[in-house]
Amino acid sequence: MQTENMGLVIILLVVILVGSNLLMLGMARGSRGGFLGNSKSTDALSNPWKKQNDNFGELSRRVRDLKSHAEEDEDTSEL
Repeated sequence: MQTENMGLVIILLVVILVGSNLLMLGMARGSRGGFLGNSKSTDALSNPWKKQNDNFGELSRRVRDLKSHAEEDEDTSEL
C-alpha cells in the first residue's frame, strides 16, 4: 500500500513541477511581450548600447562637420 502511495506522490510532484514550469514559460514568452512587455526597461534589455550608439553617431557627425569646415577654411586661406 505504501509503495502505491509513494508512486502516486512522485507522479503528482512531477506533474506539478512540469505544469508550473510550463505556466511560467507561457507567462514569459507566450503572450505578446509577456510580463516584461509592460515595463519601460524592456528597450534597455533588448538594446543596451542604443543610447551610447546615438551619442557616438552625433559625435562622429560633429567631427565630420568640423573637418569639412577646416578643409573649407584651408581652401579659402590658400587663395
